[in-house]
Amino acid sequence: MNRRDFFQLTAGALLAGGTRATRPLLNAQSATSVAQSSGGGPVKVDIYSRHLQWLRQADQVAEAAIEMGFDGVNVTVRPYPGHVDPDNVAQELPSFVNTLRKHGLLVRSITTNISDADLPAERIVAAASSLGITHYWWGTYRYDLSKPIYEQLDALKPRVAKIAALSEKYKMTAAYHTYSTPGTVGSAMWDLLPLLREHDPKFVGFHYDTGHESHHINRLWEVNLRGAGPYIAAVAVKDYAPEQNLGLKGEGGPYTGPPGALGGRGDGLPSGAVARGGPGRGPAAAQPGGPRGGASDRGGDAGGRGDRGRGGADTPGSTWAAGNGWRTRSVPLGMGMVNLPQIAAALKDIHFAGPIEVQAEYPNGGADNAQDYLTLPRAQVLGAMKRDLLTLRRGFGVS
Repeated sequence: MNRRDFFQLTAGALLAGGTRATRPLLNAQSATSVAQSSGGGPVKVDIYSRHLQWLRQADQVAEAAIEMGFDGVNVTVRPYPGHVDPDNVAQELPSFVNTLRKHGLLVRSITTNISDADLPAERIVAAASSLGITHYWWGTYRYDLSKPIYEQLDALKPRVAKIAALSEKYKMTAAYHTYSTPGTVGSAMWDLLPLLREHDPKFVGFHYDTGHESHHINRLWEVNLRGAGPYIAAVAVKDYAPEQNLGLKGEGGPYTGPPGALGGRGDGLPSGAVARGGPGRGPAAAQPGGPRGGASDRGGDAGGRGDRGRGGADTPGSTWAAGNGWRTRSVPLGMGMVNLPQIAAALKDIHFAGPIEVQAEYPNGGADNAQDYLTLPRAQVLGAMKRDLLTLRRGFGVS
């Protein structure tokens, strides 16, 4: 049995015993990390309703959240399949939120497409504020990488200021979601932080994404988290794992290393073999100091031919030449790069007391990508997200 099959079986088993699970009891004495909220009680964890959009009624969403053991729900106020239509927010949001609360669930946050403090945005914030909701998802800005970065940040200052003013007017906090893509403002956090620091953290801050920030390896993510301090307004917990695809087209065999390393060619072929692009492409062609870590700037393999040379995209190693074939994929919490105990310790040190939610974006029957239908059994889908919650509680020191 492989790991994926094992995970699917165990996830389904978590809910197989019944249609409605008991909420896990929290041991206050073991809650040593971020288990203290602003009210002094144990940490509360929300489920992101984007992963429950296959359930259309608030009662159904509430039952699923309780079944998994979550304390609250972050409601999507986005066009269909979002749970609340932004164009009808004044009518739909109160009904949806009050139904969730009737079941004993918290509703502290909403997820929106707000990027500017315009009239549609104000209607959403006003409706949320009237219900006692404290946080809303804000963003996302993107760079034009062909233009100077700091000039673009300067141009964002008035937009950020207007968001801060909108939040202050309605006594809410705008939480800017952090992504890992280099073209996204706030990915490094230090770019957007100076703009946020011109305003009170009660009104603007980061919606810190543990999965995206884990891409800052060697624990740079922790420097970002601690550096932002009081501007960490909310936390989204998810996980990513790295994987490598060298584009070997099924040739198989061991990876022989990048050009010149341990006698390898970096294209999956033995050091004495000749690739289909012809001779003259051996390890001697790769010299240190090239713009791609030894490869030619022409985007190819050891000799700079790769998917632009005679071998074309089918040349073994062409994916390596374009960036060593590395990417990341979303995985269940605890199976990737995210270090939950270290995150918990940092959050405690910065006195974080905002909403925490689980985002389950790994393949999970359509629940992962906001579909309004499932392709896997309900028990398996909910079991997977319950497993994330249990993993978070264990990693954060809450049993």
